[in-house]
Amino acid sequence: MYLPVYIEEILDTIHQAGYQAYVVGGCVRDALMGRLPHDYDVTTNAKPEQIEGLFEKSIPTGIQHGTITVLSESPVEITTFRQEKEYLDHRHPSSVEFVEDVKEDLARRDFTMNAIAYCHETGFIDPFGGQEDINNKVVRAVGNPYKRYEEDALRMLRAHRFAAQLDFVLEEETKKAIKELSHTISYVSIERVRSELVKILEANPLELYDMTELFLEWIPELHQSKGCAQNTPWHCYDVLMHTLQAIRYLQPFDETTAYTLLFHDLAKPACKKTINGRDRFWNHPKEGEEIAKRLVKVLKLTKEQQRIIPLLVRLHDEHTPCKLKIIYKYRVKYGLSDEELCRLIEVRKCDISAHSPKGRTTIMEVNDFEVFYHVEKRKRPLSIKQLCVSGKDLIERLNIQGADIRTALESCLEYCFYHPEKNTVEDCIAFLQQQ
Repeated sequence: MYLPVYIEEILDTIHQAGYQAYVVGGCVRDALMGRLPHDYDVTTNAKPEQIEGLFEKSIPTGIQHGTITVLSESPVEITTFRQEKEYLDHRHPSSVEFVEDVKEDLARRDFTMNAIAYCHETGFIDPFGGQEDINNKVVRAVGNPYKRYEEDALRMLRAHRFAAQLDFVLEEETKKAIKELSHTISYVSIERVRSELVKILEANPLELYDMTELFLEWIPELHQSKGCAQNTPWHCYDVLMHTLQAIRYLQPFDETTAYTLLFHDLAKPACKKTINGRDRFWNHPKEGEEIAKRLVKVLKLTKEQQRIIPLLVRLHDEHTPCKLKIIYKYRVKYGLSDEELCRLIEVRKCDISAHSPKGRTTIMEVNDFEVFYHVEKRKRPLSIKQLCVSGKDLIERLNIQGADIRTALESCLEYCFYHPEKNTVEDCIAFLQQQ
């Protein structure tokens, strides 16, 4: 296994002092997969204070758990071999105990692919078959999966996230344990849940189809959408699979747009009506907006995301013919910025792309509108700031005062939007005088 020079120097320093030291975890896994590791973690039988004495520049980032960060070419976390005592909150060990055997340290880790240590002198130390699981593309818990997930419920999300990112599958006992212990996910903070969710959405959203139980605490509509058929000529998937397929079409990935797509059809199960063998989902965009308003708060998204995502959910199913009034509605009436309208267009394109072949034909309308919008937006004012006339002009020329100034400027904006050649002070004053 190739190691950067600065990592070899760190290992050599520890070895020369008479201690064991190995790179461990994700860097070893990535190297075995032919991927370039982003960072390197080191494990050793040296105690934290001994590591501090060996390196001039270090920070005690987690000294209570045996971790010292050495400041080298890149920061490197060096952690003493340890065992973890009882987990009292399904997340954190009550205490740790330092040990001398690297295999005991590897036994506490989450998955076999992350429980491999390496140094040049010994080669790979792999007591749990991690290399075989990597070769077979399997996510397998170290030891008893029930114990691993009872210790730390976050590992259930991490198992699916690794499967999504690495194109692996969950080993059967590992999968079964997650199903049975999914209720313990409530012990995990929403911030950690959200972090794993976003990584899965970006890597492979289809992974969510088999893990909806893990989100019942926060997004029960995902589980309700699974298996909710859409018997219409325009659909070929159930609601959840359609949603996840839509996110797959999002290139490049954008977190806000991905959340919009994740939420856009969550109201369909509650709105579903079957008439003469055909499913209808009347008013689902509006009902979906209300669901999205709740979820953006539950997930603690940014204030900007809390503002725009529910609106985009409400607008996601609207038709967009190439008409100026459509641009006016979105940019002026709804006040969408250029970025936000482009995001809505992307939502529409991804949504339609995940329809049946018949349903996908409507994407031509969206593509045409996208071109139409980018041409027309350059020709006309889209905000009061882009008007040539100002409030000062209205006060001086027409003696308009107070709130009437805003009303008059909005009238000028509508007039100049449809007649951009009239966007001059004189034309706007003449227009208002005629009102």
